[in-house]
Amino acid sequence: MTYNPLHRNSPDTRSMNKIKIITTTLIVSLLAAWLVTFLALSFENHKYTELTEEQLKRAAAYLEGKLTPTPPGWKWSVYSPQPGVNLRSGMIDADNAKGTVVVVPGFTATIEMTMREIVKINAAGYRVASLEYRGQGESYRPLANPEKGYVESFAQLGEELATFARQSRVDGKPLFFYAISKGAHITMRMAGEHNPDADGYALIVPMIKISTGKSSYSVMRFVAGVFHAIGLGRLYVPGQAIWPNGELSFGKPIPCNANPVTAQTREALFATRENLRTNGVTMSWLHKATESTEVLLSPQHMAAIHQPVKMFTAGVDELVDTQTAEAFCNSLAQCEVRHFANSRHCITRENFALYDTVIEAAIELFDQQQ
Repeated sequence: MTYNPLHRNSPDTRSMNKIKIITTTLIVSLLAAWLVTFLALSFENHKYTELTEEQLKRAAAYLEGKLTPTPPGWKWSVYSPQPGVNLRSGMIDADNAKGTVVVVPGFTATIEMTMREIVKINAAGYRVASLEYRGQGESYRPLANPEKGYVESFAQLGEELATFARQSRVDGKPLFFYAISKGAHITMRMAGEHNPDADGYALIVPMIKISTGKSSYSVMRFVAGVFHAIGLGRLYVPGQAIWPNGELSFGKPIPCNANPVTAQTREALFATRENLRTNGVTMSWLHKATESTEVLLSPQHMAAIHQPVKMFTAGVDELVDTQTAEAFCNSLAQCEVRHFANSRHCITRENFALYDTVIEAAIELFDQQQ
């Protein structure tokens, strides 16, 4: 009798059937896990972390004197680029203003947290406007969980910033941008695509490209892209979570800020005003950021930015890729780097005496373009 390997009772056939069963079970399990996760994200419920009276008391005490008071001439406003999308903004004018400076906060930051810059630039003779772009501050939040860092489109953020700047500027006078971290990324995206007729840019620890530390940037980008593509972009990136991510304590240095006196300024503000909280990036945020980085670093985009740029970078920066930022600057038509070797990413709050020199250098750049 001739042996037939395809006989239904043969060892080979039984092995193939087992493989098919295992494969089918695995596929069904993965699809079920995807569906459960997708539905959970679609119907996500959000609740702010409740703090104890003691935590609130310690937060208020820590925050005291940390934020520059809002000046009498500051006027809050709402900028609505489209129906249902309300972005908190504000402006302070100056007598015979030399021009307009738009202050663009970094990721999770609010206008209150950039009031030091606003007051000093205004005192130098400029109208100053600021915008909390989509996803943070008191502005429109796209997700049911408003605390998640989420970006629908960096191109959209850039376009809205350009329109806001045009509406805010003093007619016939120069227009400048003072942009921090993620705000600098949005500003440079805007500069190469929407030409707001600006006269100069000051970029503070710009997020041209995020830093992934010892992890592979390309692998991280691929994984984030896959999650975004299969509809799970609203998931937190591993290690990210709702605020506060870990123990809420005050007076301790952190990777972003070595100064314990100011390191938890944001946390103290978020503790006392929960509607300002933004914490932790999602897979889609990561995907959109890496996608936008490719645009910023393209030769045609960099060639479109011809205005003077002054960039300020930190030597101990674990959040953004300083080397790539400085290479980006060197590829622009007119860009100068000022490097602070011992500063961390939160340079705006780490050492006020040092940071004031950054603000002064930016004002000097603006004055030179008059």
